[in-house]
Amino acid sequence: AALLAAGGCAPRYDDAVVLERQGQLLKAAQKYAAFAEARPQDQAAPKALMAAAEIYALKLGLCAESKPLLENLARNYREFKMPPDVFRQIFICPDYFPVTPGSKWVYGDTETLGRNARQVSEISDRNSGGASLNTAFYAGNTLVNRQKTRLRFSGLDLVERQNRKDTVLFRYPLSAGKSWDTVGPEGRLEFRVEQAGLKVKVKAGEFGDCVKLRRRVAGQSSWVYEYYAPWKGRVLTSVAGKGYENRIMELISYEEKK
Repeated sequence: AALLAAGGCAPRYDDAVVLERQGQLLKAAQKYAAFAEARPQDQAAPKALMAAAEIYALKLGLCAESKPLLENLARNYREFKMPPDVFRQIFICPDYFPVTPGSKWVYGDTETLGRNARQVSEISDRNSGGASLNTAFYAGNTLVNRQKTRLRFSGLDLVERQNRKDTVLFRYPLSAGKSWDTVGPEGRLEFRVEQAGLKVKVKAGEFGDCVKLRRRVAGQSSWVYEYYAPWKGRVLTSVAGKGYENRIMELISYEEKK
């Protein structure tokens, strides 16, 4: 009622389309959502909900705004078939490992900030089957090794294939206490989200809303912690055991395709 009083007429789907084309994304998302709310029986209503959720999640990073729209779609428009890849992209919000060609991460050892040891990782070859993650390892300025792994989604799982092993890196949605078992080059692995909503400061800057992920080889008394920032990926790696945690590698710089 308030929307109708303010605008003088019911919101229209085409108005939202125009706003999106003009780059007025927040207004477009609001207009799409308002249209679906005002005219839930219209055949364009589910499409409007999807468009609004996509803008909020993928273009604005406003995850809390997109999820109720997806829930509305699932609850009230069961016959509407959203493409699985589109649903996954919208639902995985925030994205803690952007698999986007051109994304590049430079890591350095925490003690010397990369003078002694450095890793350079870059995403390439993205297609419907996944993407390649190419990593170069340096000791000082000397190239020591190159590694290529394949990243893909299986449902809502982010899977890394290396040495003919499929490792489930993330099982979305990530929340504190969530755990899963998988396999990797090291053998059987146990993953657990230790904490969420953390603030982490590294050479590349300060990142909020990070998750702390524990990666442990089954039966081992020590493990690795990896900290991931939303929309940026891994920002810090540490080794830990009972009563200790030592930072070893951190993000020095990050580039993303614009």
